[in-house]
Amino acid sequence: MPLRVRRIALAAVLGLGACAARETQSSRAAWQRAVQQGGPGRSGDATPSGRGGGGHTTADPSAWRDLADFTTSTADLLSLGTSTVPLKSLVTRLCAEPPEETRVDPEAVRCPPKPAMEPLGHPLTLELGRGGMVGLVAVDLSDRDSADLVQQGLKYMAGSCAKGWTQIPSRADNAHEEFHTCTARSGSMLVLGRFPIDLAGGRWQFSLAVLGPG
Repeated sequence: MPLRVRRIALAAVLGLGACAARETQSSRAAWQRAVQQGGPGRSGDATPSGRGGGGHTTADPSAWRDLADFTTSTADLLSLGTSTVPLKSLVTRLCAEPPEETRVDPEAVRCPPKPAMEPLGHPLTLELGRGGMVGLVAVDLSDRDSADLVQQGLKYMAGSCAKGWTQIPSRADNAHEEFHTCTARSGSMLVLGRFPIDLAGGRWQFSLAVLGPG
């Protein structure tokens, strides 16, 4: 899949969480930049920025284990190429309940994941898009909570990566974004990060995306 198409598809999926909060544009732009800048680079040396004082919350290893298992199995599912996994199949396999989207032929849908996952006590919502885009998001987080999720995610999900995480430098005009990417052992791409959906109001979004290769 061409990089430009991947950026557009990823943005369509991962913008949904902020869409509900009416900050779709900034969310989409953030993820577009993350995927655009992702790719070969340093691996295994990515560390969270620590902005917001991350690390204060005690992690539940079982919650992160469930998330890592879900991510690995989804990466395997998408490993043959996104065209082999239609949206309807993703809904059937990954959603615990019918999606919120009721249109006959939607571009993207939201639903609770199967199984439910609440790392650090924050419920994740599953977002699925055409082209095999899978995202897990938590919105309306504090700066500190979103930083904790990224920090713990990098630690507990490192085993899902073939060669470790690569941190994507923030833009000079938006130093608050934080993104990390890696290639799963199956060849799919993982994107983990956080960004403010309302910086003045202290509202952040945490997102984890899985994209099939190609």
